[in-house]
Amino acid sequence: MNSYYLTSRSKYIYFMVSLLTLIAMIGLFVYIFPKIYCFQIYLLGLGSFSIYYIIQTIRNEHIVVSEKGIEYYSPGITVEAKWEGFEKISFYWYRGIRNECLLIDNSQTRLKKWSYPARYPPTTLLESFRQKTIIPLSCFSNNWRDSELGQQIKQYAPHLFK
Repeated sequence: MNSYYLTSRSKYIYFMVSLLTLIAMIGLFVYIFPKIYCFQIYLLGLGSFSIYYIIQTIRNEHIVVSEKGIEYYSPGITVEAKWEGFEKISFYWYRGIRNECLLIDNSQTRLKKWSYPARYPPTTLLESFRQKTIIPLSCFSNNWRDSELGQQIKQYAPHLFK
């Protein structure tokens, strides 16, 4: 069982994209409501919380590859998928960056952890939002196809490379 964390490059890009988006949103609200100071204090608190969440995401996001399948850990959610459920490897937009990702049918995934309050039970959330789940690969290894990560995926799921 091997764990792979975000590369330094991916951490930097995710942090910068998230930070620029946050600054743009807060700047827009301050521009629209310049004299409402309680609103500006609220936005400052919201911005501080958002930066904390971005850092937690960068530190904790990882995948674990085993002979059974892949577990994808992201803050608040953990998804497990068996090798038989993987359909293909393709490019998708993930957090503002185009990444090579594994595409999995939701019927083949299992939600191991859900930390967000929701109206619906976690088992139906994957089915109601999307028909497919994606697990990014490019952000966990530079040139992932030639790395140890890529070799493990080729070993356990050779059907993805045909």
